[in-house]
Amino acid sequence: RLWKTGRAFYAEGSKELEKWVEEKRTFLYKGRASELLSELKELKKSLSKRAKRDQGKREALSKLIKYMGKRLDMMDYKKLIDEDLPIATGAVEGAARYVVGERMDCSGMRWIPERAEALLHLRCIELNGNWDQFFEWGYKRWIEKLRQREKVLIRTNEPIDLFDNSTSSVPHEVSIAA
Repeated sequence: RLWKTGRAFYAEGSKELEKWVEEKRTFLYKGRASELLSELKELKKSLSKRAKRDQGKREALSKLIKYMGKRLDMMDYKKLIDEDLPIATGAVEGAARYVVGERMDCSGMRWIPERAEALLHLRCIELNGNWDQFFEWGYKRWIEKLRQREKVLIRTNEPIDLFDNSTSSVPHEVSIAA
């Protein structure tokens, strides 16, 4: 977004554009997003409201200011960098596309939320390499219920206890989002 806004002020590929973007990015990377937002607002105020030459600049700044204003609490890039966390969404989007899209987004498939969530739980268990542990955990639960002459339902619309590998065999409850 910085690049797109910068292009309203400077020519594509110019040193001025690179310098402008780098200056603004430095604010973000140093945890000074609020200051950057204030600076952008001041820059917008300094532009003529009537001059046609400033119209594109005002529009680009307005979009950036609106975008940053809505996400200011998510732009503590310094903290994210210090914690060695990604500041871009590409890795997360790629992982979601792989986990969700590869299984759920095939031609002709339609899902209700409860079934989709249950299948995604299974997909994550498989991708994390915990399938054998999950199967053993589920099998033990089902056998115990059968011994107590309880009904064993594989599908349900109620929250279910799920296998939690981090606690070795103790399940945790997960609510199904509607």
